[in-house]
Amino acid sequence: MEIIIIQPFLFERGGVEKAVLEIAKKFNPIIYSVVYNPTTTFEDFKDFDIRILPKHLLEKPFFFLRGDLRRYAAVSAGLRCFFSTIKEDYDVINAHATPSEWIRNQNSRVVWFCHSPNREAFDLYNFRMSQLSFEKKLVNAGLIQIFKSVEMTIVPKIEKIVTNSEFTKQKIKKYLKREDAEVVHPGVDPNEFENEGYSKYFLYPSRITPAKRMEFAINAFRTFSKLKKDWRLVIAGFLSQKDLFYLDKLKNISAGLNVEFRPNPTDEELKALYANCYAVLFSAINEDWGLVPLEAMASEKPCISVNEGGPTYSILDGKTGFLINSENEMATKMLLLANNLSLVERMGKLGRSHVIKHYTWKNFLKRMNLIFKEVANK
Repeated sequence: MEIIIIQPFLFERGGVEKAVLEIAKKFNPIIYSVVYNPTTTFEDFKDFDIRILPKHLLEKPFFFLRGDLRRYAAVSAGLRCFFSTIKEDYDVINAHATPSEWIRNQNSRVVWFCHSPNREAFDLYNFRMSQLSFEKKLVNAGLIQIFKSVEMTIVPKIEKIVTNSEFTKQKIKKYLKREDAEVVHPGVDPNEFENEGYSKYFLYPSRITPAKRMEFAINAFRTFSKLKKDWRLVIAGFLSQKDLFYLDKLKNISAGLNVEFRPNPTDEELKALYANCYAVLFSAINEDWGLVPLEAMASEKPCISVNEGGPTYSILDGKTGFLINSENEMATKMLLLANNLSLVERMGKLGRSHVIKHYTWKNFLKRMNLIFKEVANK
């Protein structure tokens, strides 16, 4: 099976990159990207044939965006995917993060793993716009309208759409008008996670970026700390240059609290934090799926998550973790666990069994392999 992967942005260490890496390990594909930084994404990508999609002349008129590297990269990625013709022989093209699906414009047999419809254009549009100056709002609104116009011409042509959760499937139906997306859950390798004990700290392991809403967990920890003085909150995850302002904001919010920040930990450091924490917190805004609850459960640690998005499907409320609706409720569940180690142990063991049964990379890759064969034979 000859697979071509299109993943425009390979410079972070998040759930999308992890899913791409697991597929790459099985199929040894050519990976086409637009922005690739081997020093900041998963180190194992160095083992693969990663190529940069060629520039297109239409990128030049957007020179005015170069001061905003994120939007300039998005425009470049869109143009390159839209106009590129894959010259290598292949059975299937596996597209991932938006706008990789635009590769369908000039190429067939595309399986788009839609990790989320473009959040900038859809469910996070108002949130993102609220963070921009008036001038940038005008530019952003124009770019989003262009994006939506192209998106709605490409998506109907895609042979197969796969997505990560039932929650994202509903967003695809709502925003992209495709009702046939198939859910295939990204997972974990349980053998990579273990439980080494229950130290007195809660862990929030995720990319340090506004969409993860880490101030929610900090505020919950503030309430918790009024009753439990000798506990810590550890926030650990990938931090990009564009989100340094957010880290500063979180440090200001947590002044006076026992909050420790661990930006850009290695995989080994992160797994050690999972292995030794007491429980895991997660408060991202409508996370499409979320590997954090799965990694927590694989480490035999309960996850206290907001009652939104993908975690509402992966966490068994009251059994492998808790789904909460406010900062105060998160603090209440933190206190409940802190006072009941036997409950933590029981939930942790059930959580690991739950992950092994339902959410492993082995199961994920088995189904993806069948999907690739189905599309290749069309």
